[in-house]
Amino acid sequence: QYIIDGKQSMTVLKDVRTLVADAISAAVAFVEGSTPPQTNTYNNGKIDVPAKPSEVISVDQSNVKAAIIDSGYWPASDFTGLK
Repeated sequence: QYIIDGKQSMTVLKDVRTLVADAISAAVAFVEGSTPPQTNTYNNGKIDVPAKPSEVISVDQSNVKAAIIDSGYWPASDFTGLK
């Protein structure tokens, strides 16, 4: 709401639906004795660790409706002042 009202310039969105899907995929792979899907690596200071980073969306006034409402993350009825 603060972004819509102009009181906050931006925030980041990590869509929990994506996070949950990635976690389920990893859990299923572990249970089946295989390696979870990976798309990247993360260096922990000692080794490159296989990773599957989830998308982080930068949300500001230019994309708040697309990122939050049109994506189905929250209903428009939860907000006022949407254009």
